[in-house]
Amino acid sequence: MNNFQLGSRQAALQVLNNFNAAEHNSAELIDKFGGKTENRASLVDITLGVIRNSIFIDSFISQISGQPLKNIPRKILNCFRIAVYEMIFTGQAQYAVVDEVVELAKKIGSKKAAGFVNAVLRKVCASIKNQSAELNKSDSRKIMPLTPEIGCEFNIDILPDENKHQAEYLSRAFSLPFWLVEQFLNQYGYQQTKNICFASNRRPSVYARPNKLKTTPEKLLNILKLNDIDCVLDEEYKMVKLNRPGNIAEFESFKAGFFTIQDKTASLVVPLLNPQVGWKVFDICAAPGTKTTHIAELMGDKGLIIATDKDNSRLRRIDENIQRLGITSVKVLSYDNFLKEKNADAVLVDVPCSNTGVLAKRPEVRLRLNKKQMEELAKIQRQLLANACALVTKGGRVCYSTCSILKQENSDVVNNFISQNKKFTLEREKFSLPSIGIYDCDGGYAAIITKS
Repeated sequence: MNNFQLGSRQAALQVLNNFNAAEHNSAELIDKFGGKTENRASLVDITLGVIRNSIFIDSFISQISGQPLKNIPRKILNCFRIAVYEMIFTGQAQYAVVDEVVELAKKIGSKKAAGFVNAVLRKVCASIKNQSAELNKSDSRKIMPLTPEIGCEFNIDILPDENKHQAEYLSRAFSLPFWLVEQFLNQYGYQQTKNICFASNRRPSVYARPNKLKTTPEKLLNILKLNDIDCVLDEEYKMVKLNRPGNIAEFESFKAGFFTIQDKTASLVVPLLNPQVGWKVFDICAAPGTKTTHIAELMGDKGLIIATDKDNSRLRRIDENIQRLGITSVKVLSYDNFLKEKNADAVLVDVPCSNTGVLAKRPEVRLRLNKKQMEELAKIQRQLLANACALVTKGGRVCYSTCSILKQENSDVVNNFISQNKKFTLEREKFSLPSIGIYDCDGGYAAIITKS
């Protein structure tokens, strides 16, 4: 007999009722309520789908209901959000969604609230013309793009005209801040920005990075398949894509340290640094230790890696990961103690950033990021890079990395530093945009700076 108490929609409602974008606590809440539902994957999809598409969903609810959002109680509003997300973005059977969400509204509100929810959702159903219409044959004002080819078509206008108001259209259709869309447009132009928007709203794939100290990509694939886990090998990146991962923390192979979860783009950072056996390497913004452990694996666990993070509360995560993976070359220090260290062969500084390359994975970023924060982040990034470069010996190298796709956080920071510090040169850099497709990935940037 299991201990499951909640359906996935009910569990998603609990998560959304407690969600706070400023605290970026969606993952924590999913873990909390995920154990109370049999269908964790559905809970994750609904919760992150609502957050990822929140700007459009909220404006659509207000449009259909004829009510300002402030007039709708938060728990009832979250019922609407779940139903609208499922009916538009997942193609779920409308009657099943409406019936269950109305019942949820009745439990948490009243018969009157449930009647209001029912009436509005019936209007939503009536407004949907085709849940799988071709984008290039539809009026952009009447279709919500779901993929580059298809969308959910309505018999009413739901979006600005794409041809006349490009920034407004992309902002509303992909639930991204208007100012951020404008920055993308200035940097990349319209078509590439639209591709970024699709990639930022995808359901991101999950990849397993094999622990080279214990296994190979091919062996890991076989281990997972023997445990009835649906997965395929990404030949180019030598990582295993988990198609329906479920609760990975419960996999015996994960507990035994055979792999780490990491996006493909992020997995390119440490190989770019190319740490060698016997080196002394510092990882400054190390928590939770994903890249720290990658350094150790590429060094054959021979040498010294000192990992730290300004947030000492997160250092425990690094310890947990190195113990799970069976790594012995990593020494975890508090930030104050780390400041006494010097003379590294290499330094990795994976700086705090806007997360604009990982919006699909961290959807709440779009609800809390603003222009003022961008200015503050740039100051922190410049200082962290300067601190990192002060720690390397002659001939040493620094890897500066972000999960941002904005120039002001990437090449601008690096070039500014090099122009003011003639002892350092840019050896190489790598930049990736988020992508969609079978083997999708996040966006990010990394640069190698060497001390002459």
